[in-house]
Amino acid sequence: MFKAKLIEDKSYYKLRSRQLIYILIPAFAIGLSVNFYHIPLWASALGGVIYIAMVLIMSRNRKLMSALLGNKIIEIENNQIRIKSKNGSDLETIDLDNVEKVILKKEYGLSQETLKEISLEARGKRKENFIIIEQANKQQQYDFEFDSYYMISQLEKAIEGWTKRGYKIERV
Repeated sequence: MFKAKLIEDKSYYKLRSRQLIYILIPAFAIGLSVNFYHIPLWASALGGVIYIAMVLIMSRNRKLMSALLGNKIIEIENNQIRIKSKNGSDLETIDLDNVEKVILKKEYGLSQETLKEISLEARGKRKENFIIIEQANKQQQYDFEFDSYYMISQLEKAIEGWTKRGYKIERV
């Protein structure tokens, strides 16, 4: 069975990209505070202030990200998709026998996994993992974040099972 945390708002991706920038600024501040090149004391103090300010901003950004991720969980099995609340109660169940089409990404993966992906995300080309369910000519998109490679393989096994069962699947 596949399980992942649902992303409830697209602004999560913007916050995740911003977090990358926030990580770099304290490194600069630490560089100022280390006084190898006899930088004046006021510059070192400024570096310390910048560092403290960025840590506070990063922690606030992390809290905002947490608010947009993990309040709901998506569970995928061979013939159904369930959306559950954080405490485990069912909020929505989608029977795949009643679905017209399932739209999937060509390739799923962890976000910010390589340096190339980090640089792409910093430039605004973020990695999004989603499933789109088309039912009664309406599309519902479910964005989620993977916890591990194991969950990626579980999703791929479920998709393989859907193909064997004859569900209409489209990869984008």
